[in-house]
Amino acid sequence: MTRTEAIAEMQKGNKVTHLFFSDNEWMTMGNGKIITEEGYKHSPYEFWSYRQLESWKDGYSLYVA
Repeated sequence: MTRTEAIAEMQKGNKVTHLFFSDNEWMTMGNGKIITEEGYKHSPYEFWSYRQLESWKDGYSLYVA
């Protein structure tokens, strides 16, 4: 799925992963923050500012444990 689709899923509370993530890495959203599997909370601006390359615009999927 695209980044836009991934953000929509995370806003629903679903966990999303990316092709570059390891098997146990995921992210979701709560209270306007991106939350990672470690419980770290990032502002969306900060999180996406490090992921501007074309390869981060696609390649997302729902996380399945």
